[in-house]
Amino acid sequence: MIASKTPLRVILFVLIGLTALTYYHRNPTGDDAWFAEQSYWFVKDGVIRSEFFRGLLGWENQLLVSHKLFLLFGAGLIKLFGYQLPVVQFVGLISFLVVVAEVIAYLRQREGTYNSWYLLAILILIFSNRLLIKMSFENRPEIMLAALGFGSFLCLDSKQPSSLKTALAGFLAGLAVLSHLNGVIYLLAGLGTLLYLRRYKQAFLFTVVGGVTSLFYFTDVVLADNGFATWYYQFRHDPATQSAFGWYPKLLVILTFPKLFFESPEQVALSLLLVFLLWHQRRFIKHVPSVLKIYSVIVVLSFWLLTKKASGTYLPLFMPFMLVLVYELYRLNSFKNLALYVVLAAYFIIGLVGTIEIIRRNFTMRYLPLSYQDLRKAIPAHTKGLVPLTFFFNEYEHYGKLLTSENYKHQSTPSDDPANAMAQWANDRDVDFILLDHTFRPEGYYPKPGTDSLAHYKLSYFDGRFAVYLHAKTRAQ
Repeated sequence: MIASKTPLRVILFVLIGLTALTYYHRNPTGDDAWFAEQSYWFVKDGVIRSEFFRGLLGWENQLLVSHKLFLLFGAGLIKLFGYQLPVVQFVGLISFLVVVAEVIAYLRQREGTYNSWYLLAILILIFSNRLLIKMSFENRPEIMLAALGFGSFLCLDSKQPSSLKTALAGFLAGLAVLSHLNGVIYLLAGLGTLLYLRRYKQAFLFTVVGGVTSLFYFTDVVLADNGFATWYYQFRHDPATQSAFGWYPKLLVILTFPKLFFESPEQVALSLLLVFLLWHQRRFIKHVPSVLKIYSVIVVLSFWLLTKKASGTYLPLFMPFMLVLVYELYRLNSFKNLALYVVLAAYFIIGLVGTIEIIRRNFTMRYLPLSYQDLRKAIPAHTKGLVPLTFFFNEYEHYGKLLTSENYKHQSTPSDDPANAMAQWANDRDVDFILLDHTFRPEGYYPKPGTDSLAHYKLSYFDGRFAVYLHAKTRAQ
């Protein structure tokens, strides 16, 4: 026994409690709403689309370049429980709990017991990691991909995986592709690992099952009129990817790729711990299980070559592998020294400060859906609005049609008078009201808080944070 387990259990219990507190009245991100709207329309119309972005790449008709399995999972929860904010945030939480269960399963296999000091230590690392805690309650696909990708790896993690496990590994990797095209890294990592180990029959089976599963990504493309041309057009002109095409942008992404692991303190925490252990334990790296080493290297290299952006948001794709590598490296030659204490102190300070900051915001900032509910008295029902993405919760069905400010950002052109240019854009699209949030992600084209009028619109409500501008025709009704 390296140390008493009782203090570790107490620490873990406290951290789990703090993590749970971060979920209370967690305000939405723009991505929470953006993906929730796509899932909402799948429930309503049977196709993934977006009214928020009407006029952009035909997304109002059908969004063929989308995170399909992830959105369908969200649609299932919306169908069962409604489109309220916590419902879609549970997409992240369920995936996070699967990742935790998978890490436990890995350590249980290695340790032969659930009553392990190492298991408690890794769980403490998980529940004190700010990035994992933050993204575990967001409606984004990265944690779901991590769960599917690490699950695929677990199926291959044996000296000679059975045909059933190999097929399951391919199936899970294929599901990762269906959840997000970035999931292809798990297909490449699984295939590359099996080929490197000269398991050619398993490689063939893995590729067939994974490839066939991945092809279901194109189901809606095949069924849509002119589907492949529309899919390519949307893919090539998507605002999120358009700037990544060409040799220079790709070279820039490749050169700046390490930023993904060190973009901010929440990425630095686990990355620094792993880098420190890789250096300190470099003599023992050869003893790390081969499948874990090979798979981890290939999954990172694959993403390095394929990604459009070296964003720290994508770090969760690798975090289960990073955590078990930390476990394997330390287990090979457990040690204690000042440098380790400093690295661990930095890890826990970053995590605890971040967690407490999330909790503080939850309890000091008004819950955004409640604020939107109060605004109903200032906005005529069943009208058309230009609103922040987060206005989706829980207002989407109270109004006629809603365009998002993000839509204007993508379609706008530079102007000497950006606020009135935005208002003119809204008028051209028969928008009845404009809602601005001067506190949460204020945009550069916003007028100064309290500005009395914009082109075609006049300020009808302002409380210091939210401003509502009504169109002249709307005020006259």
